[in-house]
Amino acid sequence: MIDLHAHVLPGVDDGPKTLEDTLAVVRQATTDGTTIIVSVAHANDGHFDVSRAQYEKAFSAASTALAAASIGVKLIPAMEVRLGPRLAQDFAEGKFLAIGNTGYFCVELPPNDFPAYTLDALFELSLEKLRILLIHPERNRGLRKRPELADRLLRMEVLGVASGGSLLGQFGPEVEAAAWQLIEMGLIQAVASDGHSVSKRPLRLSAYEPVIARRYGEAVSEAMLHTTPQQVLEGLPVELAPHERIGWRRFFAGR
Repeated sequence: MIDLHAHVLPGVDDGPKTLEDTLAVVRQATTDGTTIIVSVAHANDGHFDVSRAQYEKAFSAASTALAAASIGVKLIPAMEVRLGPRLAQDFAEGKFLAIGNTGYFCVELPPNDFPAYTLDALFELSLEKLRILLIHPERNRGLRKRPELADRLLRMEVLGVASGGSLLGQFGPEVEAAAWQLIEMGLIQAVASDGHSVSKRPLRLSAYEPVIARRYGEAVSEAMLHTTPQQVLEGLPVELAPHERIGWRRFFAGR
């Protein structure tokens, strides 16, 4: 499996604190069947404001430690950047990293509102030849209150990635309901662990496969956890199609 969003670098944000913690969370992921991790760190969010230099130093240390420990997982560099009105300019100046060489860029909305500049800022990023990977949009309160905004994002070909814990109710019932709604609207097309530690939001993607399959079928579960992440890493566009919830009879008839 490919985890499109996990915090595994030591000492840069609210993920692992030490290299030993990094090794522990990555071992957990590999035991669960994950082979590739898009290794993000928070930036530009007012609390954890990791610079590109800090990120690259931590990424190098983690990669070296994983190789020395013979842990067979591939880390892909990326920064999870809070949206701001001048984000496109900051990216053009080299302050932030997209996902490897894919052209996809991890963007996070502020949790409590959907700023008036959001659509303009995302459009400006598209002028930088970037595709937007919108991280856990279900946790944005403004989008939950005005789900019609998802249609505007869809028209801009924004690709949403849910935190797996949202589907399990770990962030409350409102966030859980929003996650399913945005999947059915087509904004969310992939699910990632958003892992931080072996106990707090662990890197266990396999836990989400049956949850998704029960609602939408195994083909959608396969797409959200395997096919779509692979397309992202290959720098390919992803079809933003809505997902229809299957009926209980149809689901069990196919088992």
